[in-house]
Amino acid sequence: MVGLLGLLAFTGLEMAGLEAALRASRAALTELPEIRPAFLLERLLAGAFAATLILGFLGSLTTAISTLFLSEELVALSVLPFPHRRLVLRQAFLTLALASAPALLLAMPALLVAAGASRRPLLAFAAGVAPLAGVILLAGAGGVAAALLLVRLVPPRRARLLAAFLSATGLAVALLGFRAARPERLFDPVEALSVVTRLGVARPSAPGLDPAAWAARAATRGLLGDAGGLMPGAVLLLAGLAAFFLVPAALWRLHLHVFREAPPASTTHASRARHGPEARSLDGVLLRSELTSLLRDASTPAQLGSLAAVFLLDLMNVRFLPGTDASARDLVAGLQTGLSLFLVSALSLRFAYPSVSSDGRAALVLRTLPLRPRRQLLARWAVRALPAAGVALALTGASLLVLRPAKETAAVALIAALAGGLALPALHIGLGALFPRYDAPNAVTVALSAGGLFALVFSTGLSLFSTLVVSEELRTLAGSFLGRPLRLEFTLAPFLALAAVAAFVPLALAARALERNDLSAG
Repeated sequence: MVGLLGLLAFTGLEMAGLEAALRASRAALTELPEIRPAFLLERLLAGAFAATLILGFLGSLTTAISTLFLSEELVALSVLPFPHRRLVLRQAFLTLALASAPALLLAMPALLVAAGASRRPLLAFAAGVAPLAGVILLAGAGGVAAALLLVRLVPPRRARLLAAFLSATGLAVALLGFRAARPERLFDPVEALSVVTRLGVARPSAPGLDPAAWAARAATRGLLGDAGGLMPGAVLLLAGLAAFFLVPAALWRLHLHVFREAPPASTTHASRARHGPEARSLDGVLLRSELTSLLRDASTPAQLGSLAAVFLLDLMNVRFLPGTDASARDLVAGLQTGLSLFLVSALSLRFAYPSVSSDGRAALVLRTLPLRPRRQLLARWAVRALPAAGVALALTGASLLVLRPAKETAAVALIAALAGGLALPALHIGLGALFPRYDAPNAVTVALSAGGLFALVFSTGLSLFSTLVVSEELRTLAGSFLGRPLRLEFTLAPFLALAAVAAFVPLALAARALERNDLSAG
């Protein structure tokens, strides 16, 4: 229920933000009669559908290798009395559901807001859902087909590593391309007006064979009340369904051949035992084994590369921060601290929250050891908290070196970054241990569960609170709304207390739950 409430809160905040943006856009467009809203909307939707298509393909490629070749349930399913083609289709649907969940989470509230603002809401919603489903199906079909062909050339585990590397490279290239477009120009009213004018005056070119362009045109017509948008949307949906069902029908024999040659990891024999370094202390063994388990995941290097690209982009943007006005430096110092902790929360969601679930069947073995779960959780936290705190301090410190705010502001920013960098991994590890998913196919599936979304919402709130702690300008603004001044000691102490509670309470509850839960039942 808590996870569901967090999901509803995220959806509500997104819809409120989109409605506010829609009202502001309408007010601005009335002052710009030369801009055609239909042209501007179609170009914006074309970019959104193109991003959905590319990200859906990359996500499906990585997920399909796990669901089609590395899932532990394949051994049991492959001997059941139904055609192998149906098994491939089932795993393909599972791949599509896992890979498209983030896109649907972001797209459905936007469609509801846009349909509510249209003259014909049902038509607008149908004209938006049909092309969106078609684009997702095409991306899923392409990802499944590419996974089957890739595993035919290389073993499944190496194929997963290669697919994760390709996904990370694609995301890094997209981020660098976005940065090269200099989005900070939009903060200049003249530059922003020039960009909007170029996008909204000229008519978009013909879609040709681009499914994203066809989806954008269909959705635009539907949102403007034109029933003609239903036809291209329906055609795109039927094309996506045909492609998605055609891939298992055409490549199931290839999957059967590869599956028999390279069975899942659960059926392979264990490699010969190798003697590791001599154990000097129990804590050293725990830390070394936890670090080994973290780096053993084939997707870890690629996903670390994606996050590293985000961190580098943030450091690249530091030199563009304003450094003249004292109030602006104070405000941006608070925002940069919040951004640093938000990036740490994203890092923790991927590498800290799934840490307990990644044990899988080994959780039963760990239960038999004379080792308390509290000690295991502390070892997991230590391995992840030190890099997280280092990232938070590095990003915040780099911003402070450029901004050069007041000494008090800089000290508070570093204190908040350190406290948040240590608390967020503990929060995610504790919540991940309270809601474990030992049967999940990969770490991303665990992170996108209800508990993971609640952890993300809570950590995002803690990151936003840090901006209020660091920036005096934001405290003054918040105090004007509350009708009473907010001093530094009235925000720093609650922030540190909240960070301590977020760190200790989930870990304590998780240690107690791990001691009492019946793991054999799951």
